[in-house]
Amino acid sequence: MRSEPHARHPVRGQPPPEHRFNGDDAAPEAVESASKTDVPADAGQQELTEREGLKLLLKEFQELREYVAYYAAARTDSVRCSVRNALRRIVLAALGFVAVGALIVMASWFVLSGISQGVGALFGDRAWIGTLITGVLALAGVGLGIFCAASARKNASRKRRVREYETRNARQRARFGRDVHD
Repeated sequence: MRSEPHARHPVRGQPPPEHRFNGDDAAPEAVESASKTDVPADAGQQELTEREGLKLLLKEFQELREYVAYYAAARTDSVRCSVRNALRRIVLAALGFVAVGALIVMASWFVLSGISQGVGALFGDRAWIGTLITGVLALAGVGLGIFCAASARKNASRKRRVREYETRNARQRARFGRDVHD
């Protein structure tokens, strides 16, 4: 049994349309009409099949377009949700930093206020002397802490550079038998 080049194959479980004439089983009147007009006997059937094929193709494209639109909408919503969640996390982190910073400032204020009142009481209930001494000591402590941190960082960086140059000199000695100092 020969298959016709325009015959449809089953689509989505639907059987192909039944053809009255297949290959050698053509009806004599179809052969007569074909020989008189030089048009294929099943030209009408072929045109109908092409129309159906075009309708099916358009329907498939509409379906594909809907699926692509659905995918694009889902991806867009996913990105929006991700951005929204990231913004929420940033806002919560900022609020957390503000709250912790406020707590630290408040605790520091209470400590320094208590120290200044205590020092003021030592100097005969002169609050201004206690506040002045406490402020100077606090500023000196912050300055000393910053200086110590900067010195430690500078020394660590210097030691790291010295180690790098010593390693480079050792490689030069191993490779050339002498180093830059020779």
